[in-house]
Amino acid sequence: MRLKKIILPLLALIGLALGLVAVFHAMQTPPTPPIPYPPPTAPYEHSVAGEGIVEASSRDILIGSPVTEIVDAIYVTPGDRVEKGAPLFKLDTSVAMARLKEREASYERAEQEYQKLLDLPRLETVPPERAKVKLAEADYINRMTQFELVDKLENPRAVSRDEYNQRKYEALAAKYRLEEAEEVLSLLLAGSWIRDLEIARAEVKEAKAQLETAQSQLEEYTIKAPLDGMVLRVNTNVGELVPANELNTPLIIFGCVDPLHIRVDIDEEDVWRVKCGAKGIAYMRGNSRINVPLTYVRLDPYLVPKANLTSDTTEKVDTRVLQLIYRFDRDDKPIFPGMLMDVYVEGRPNGAEQ
Repeated sequence: MRLKKIILPLLALIGLALGLVAVFHAMQTPPTPPIPYPPPTAPYEHSVAGEGIVEASSRDILIGSPVTEIVDAIYVTPGDRVEKGAPLFKLDTSVAMARLKEREASYERAEQEYQKLLDLPRLETVPPERAKVKLAEADYINRMTQFELVDKLENPRAVSRDEYNQRKYEALAAKYRLEEAEEVLSLLLAGSWIRDLEIARAEVKEAKAQLETAQSQLEEYTIKAPLDGMVLRVNTNVGELVPANELNTPLIIFGCVDPLHIRVDIDEEDVWRVKCGAKGIAYMRGNSRINVPLTYVRLDPYLVPKANLTSDTTEKVDTRVLQLIYRFDRDDKPIFPGMLMDVYVEGRPNGAEQ
């Protein structure tokens, strides 16, 4: 019994001591672990912070289709660097080829019609017309001879008045037929009328213009790179029907990435602190150790609604921003078009006058 009275209080004291030790350790604040990638800090004595989005120095070029047609072939993939004029994709050309052949036939027919007029008169058509003239001339001589016989009679009553008039007018009609045959021969020998030639020449020019238009339209079915640059995104596949000039979803996004540009949004509350031509540094989100110095390009003087929101609870959705454009060389850094970066630019001090 005496042993129990000693052991039980001793165990209680030991438990109490262990509890106090556990509470003591629990109340201690654990050491703060080091931040592997700390957020960026302002690199200048007076800095203006902004949010920048990386873009191609040529701006993002949204490439669409000039006609509504099926995609026949795609020659590039995202990330490809291509030279100006290199084919990006091709549309089905069956309809355009049929139109081109039709225009070629029309042009050839117009040229043949024009050449036909230039070749007039045809040599084989002249002898028959000359023979008609001779035939009309012989008939006229015969008719005149018959009329002169009765016209020179000393006694006018030797022939009736009807016969006299008949021979007279038959000779006159023969004269007119001879003149008609001579005029037809003269017109034939003169060749084509100048006005007919001008009309035919105009028709040739019109047919040639239509042919050149069809050839140009056929070339437009192969969409080519507008400049030296990189394919940033491809949003179409072979066999898809693409609409004409529909850019809600561009078929290909293309741009020049040497160098890259970054478009920095400066809230309107800080615009007065911005200095034109100020230096700047852009930091990658998630790893501020990756950063690039910026070279000022220009600013867009018209303020626009803020598009890229940071989800800060104090941020105003209706804020307008001034956009500064800087350029930088990416080198081997993992920076790509469309990436958001934190940007600091050198600005006026808070107490400076405008």
